[in-house]
Amino acid sequence: MSAAVVVMGIGIALVLAVLGATLLLAVFRIVRGPTILDRMIGSDVVLTTVLMVIATAMVVQRDLAAVPVLVVIAATSVFATIAVARAVTPSSDPSDDGADVTTPERRQEEQS
Repeated sequence: MSAAVVVMGIGIALVLAVLGATLLLAVFRIVRGPTILDRMIGSDVVLTTVLMVIATAMVVQRDLAAVPVLVVIAATSVFATIAVARAVTPSSDPSDDGADVTTPERRQEEQS
């Protein structure tokens, strides 16, 4: 086994370890919350981490067959973020600068 193969193996192991740690921290953020925006950030990080794992596998295998999967996951992440952003914005007025933006959780607290 050549030195290049060993270095590549160590590099791949380090990348996967960092991605695994990122995934665990993102899942912790999703579980802990406390707001929907925290959970959305966590889910974005999870989807981005999944993208990076698939991209790493593509580099190792030297195969581009998973590119459509990457595009679908990225589009899902973007559309989910837009949907949540629209859901937590209280006004549909385009001139609203968002100064009084609140989350559904705070809206329920204010109504109680």
